[in-house]
Amino acid sequence: MKLATLQEQLPNFKIKLLTLADQEALMQLEQSNPEYHQYFSPEPLTAAEVERDLTAHPDELAAEQKQVFGFYLANHLVAVLDVLSQYPQEQCLFVGLLMVNQAYQRKTVGSVIATGLMQAALQSDIKMIQLTRVSADEGVAHFWQKLGFEDGNQLFLPLQHGGRIAVTTMTRVLQ
Repeated sequence: MKLATLQEQLPNFKIKLLTLADQEALMQLEQSNPEYHQYFSPEPLTAAEVERDLTAHPDELAAEQKQVFGFYLANHLVAVLDVLSQYPQEQCLFVGLLMVNQAYQRKTVGSVIATGLMQAALQSDIKMIQLTRVSADEGVAHFWQKLGFEDGNQLFLPLQHGGRIAVTTMTRVLQ
């Protein structure tokens, strides 16, 4: 996904690719959503986990297939979007994370970003967007469903601290 294509669809935001230099701002954004982190770990969020969020990708993908976009309003990071291009198949975009700062939630920020992403994906010849969500999080399920995503299979992912978590795949075919 080209930054310029995404920026064209979302002109009210300043969008940039986040790097390790943005780790502190990303940590503050993630800390504004403590419920999300608690699904994965009982421990407080660490700088190492935020660094992993910026860099981790499936082994079969090249590092450049992962992009983490930061969305800014008034020079303040209000949302992050983590995507994998051409994954899990060609002409597919996988959303690893769309997180909006808690202060900006329920103000259409997430819906505007997701809609802009779908428009930019169509312009980039992407035919499908896929994601996984925590199965127990009904608010997230409703958010994506109202954007036309449909539930797929439920999977169980291992957690770093032991145990596993149920996630549900969601897909939207773009037209």
